[in-house]
Amino acid sequence: MVILYILLVLVLVIIARTLMFTPKAEEPRTYEEIDPDRRAAEDRLSALVRCRTVSYEDASLEDGAEFEKLIGLLPTLYPEVFRTCTLTRLPGRALLFRWEGKSRGEAAVLMAHYDVVPVEEENWSRPAFDALTEDGVMWGRGTLDTKVTFNGILSAAENLIRQGFRPENDVYFAFSGGEEINGPGAEHIVAYFREQGIALKMVLDEGGDIVREPISGADGTFAMIGVGEKSVVNLKFTARSSGGHASTPEKNTPLARLGKFMAYVDRHQVFDVDMPKPVAEMLKILGQYMGRTGKV
Repeated sequence: MVILYILLVLVLVIIARTLMFTPKAEEPRTYEEIDPDRRAAEDRLSALVRCRTVSYEDASLEDGAEFEKLIGLLPTLYPEVFRTCTLTRLPGRALLFRWEGKSRGEAAVLMAHYDVVPVEEENWSRPAFDALTEDGVMWGRGTLDTKVTFNGILSAAENLIRQGFRPENDVYFAFSGGEEINGPGAEHIVAYFREQGIALKMVLDEGGDIVREPISGADGTFAMIGVGEKSVVNLKFTARSSGGHASTPEKNTPLARLGKFMAYVDRHQVFDVDMPKPVAEMLKILGQYMGRTGKV
């Protein structure tokens, strides 16, 4: 009887907590009306997408003229940016714009990349580099990753400069032309900041999208904001043995030993499992929309 009572209380607590686990009511917000010149921004993005800035691990496959073509278009696409900001070109196809602020406090950096991954054009339903727009949707490699960000940053600056705006502190626009192949552009930008003694307050790179149901069951449209990035590690396993012949293979060959070792590493992960606060908060918020229609 006691066990049943305890189970009943537990079920009631779970039901009560579930009913209380709802999104917080948001206060109405007002925003300053802006005129983003949408058509001009779309035209600029089209011009960028039409540049075949495809990066390859094998540099001989790249068309350097297409990268220079894109860079050559920028003064025409963003004349106010080029009139106001200084551009420093660094190795690795890196572009660094400085928008001088009113003071020399800690600067902000807005990042994007203008190279794209290779395209199997025969598998596309629309031309990959024509920037064709149908029903309000632009088709093309780089429209999302991340020429749209590249264009958004420079278009925003273009409009603000036209309005006479000047940032309080310096703002840098850092663009890489080899991000898709882990090129050295970003490393040269970081080295430049260090050499110049430039202190940074904020670095904003490409992040998540505004997506519908980012995890199964979270009913709503959510803006996914990334606040960190996983690093990369490359491991090389080597196994050796004495020589032999394939007709009379020895037992426990290097290939077999490598397979066993990799299986062991897979079973015994050396990385600690962690739940950072931003991830926990994300799951908490998404959980509040499970089974409900919402918008964040």
